Amino acid sequence: MIKTDCKFYEGSKPCKPHKLDGRECENCEDYSRAAFRILIVKLDALGDVLRTTSLLPNLHEKYPNASVTWVTRQNAQSVLKSNPYIDRVLTVNGNYLEFILNEEFDAGICLDSDSLSASILALAKCSEKYGFVSGNNGKPLPVNKEAEYWWLMGVNDKLKRENRKTYQEIIHGICLTPYRKFPPVINKSIVTNDLMRNFRAANKLENSKKIIGINTGGGNRWEWKKWIPEYYIELIKNIKDTLPGTDIILYGGPDEVEFNRIIMAVAGERAADAGCNNSLEDFITLVSICDIFVTPDSLGFHIATGLEKNVIVLVGPTSPWELETYGRGEVIYPDMDCIACYLNKCDKNPNCMMNIRPDAVMDAIKKYLNA
Repeated sequence: MIKTDCKFYEGSKPCKPHKLDGRECENCEDYSRAAFRILIVKLDALGDVLRTTSLLPNLHEKYPNASVTWVTRQNAQSVLKSNPYIDRVLTVNGNYLEFILNEEFDAGICLDSDSLSASILALAKCSEKYGFVSGNNGKPLPVNKEAEYWWLMGVNDKLKRENRKTYQEIIHGICLTPYRKFPPVINKSIVTNDLMRNFRAANKLENSKKIIGINTGGGNRWEWKKWIPEYYIELIKNIKDTLPGTDIILYGGPDEVEFNRIIMAVAGERAADAGCNNSLEDFITLVSICDIFVTPDSLGFHIATGLEKNVIVLVGPTSPWELETYGRGEVIYPDMDCIACYLNKCDKNPNCMMNIRPDAVMDAIKKYLNA
């Protein structure tokens, strides 16, 4: 008899345990009844998607044998599909609505107050809902009392700046889930040993005492989320001049090609260039080489925390207090009244990121080199 209530049951093809060794339902030791079905809607920036996975271990502890369906965008699929806590990933770029409208869930979670995300949870049939749904006028609203704090922070800059809870604390509160600190979940099988070994060899890093990653990528939503090239160059020179045996890798994304070219033109052989057009899997692999990762508040930061690296994160226009380093790093931000302004552009000179000096970053690096 086929056990259709098993979390491994596919319906249209053999399940994974059967494909592994031909076992059948009657004598399968991996039978696991999907006792609690959870729908998570998280479409936002890739870094936000990744850091939200820190919720999953605690959800599974609260709901043993839970089956998790995650709705996201296509660009996040690769980092979620190998996640051991997620049973199915649906993308809004493909056929997802048919499943959402047909199925029933025990709990639905939407942590973003944007119209599309909230509308998806509003349409879903869930016994309990947490976070945000869209009303009849299409505007997102908190669906439970615990989501009101996050909602108010999103529409009130003063409350956003006054907040001292991390994002992880807030989302656990929204979901009524006990909070134990787990980093973002990255399946280490994503890391490609051949790429790591070849990159080390090509850049003569096999005998490095320590490797410091410097990431310039910060996205384009906030103009001054990135540090300035002059400070990166000064930091690279200071590391090589004062920390013998320490090597440097420079990272960036597609938007940083010219930015990083300027830095490498001056840094030369002081830094290895990881490139700016890596796939997500390759970027994760290359970050895994580092002992310390210096970065703006970005996808790179969340990848580094997921890989349990020591991180030095440089913050200006976004909230430094929402960032969780899990005891393995430091959030550096200047003493300015306008921190966490969330302005897309800024005319102040010097601005917040200019006021983060290379010597402060150097001090943090030295601290965590010996951690």
